[in-house]
Amino acid sequence: MLVIAGGAGATVAADGTSVPGPGFGVVAAIIGLWGLATLIPGLALLSRRLHDGNFSAWFILLGLVPFLGAIALLVMVLMPSNPQGHRFDGPEAVQQASGYRA
Repeated sequence: MLVIAGGAGATVAADGTSVPGPGFGVVAAIIGLWGLATLIPGLALLSRRLHDGNFSAWFILLGLVPFLGAIALLVMVLMPSNPQGHRFDGPEAVQQASGYRA
């Protein structure tokens, strides 16, 4: 997408390097803002889906492992729901995770 935005109105300098067009900065900013705006909801959705399959949300960190981490996350997300995943729901899950007892 950025290549297309930079290509419109792009010129070539005297030394042969490409100079992006005027729309490049605007499109880059819009794509950057969209990425930041969807990062947190995407992680929250992935966390909910992992909890639904009875996996800890810490497995999201597998995505940092190149190639194999993404495949492992995809497999976990595609697994069917597990009723034991309800242990992550409700206030008792927060109490259990924090060690606080009322």
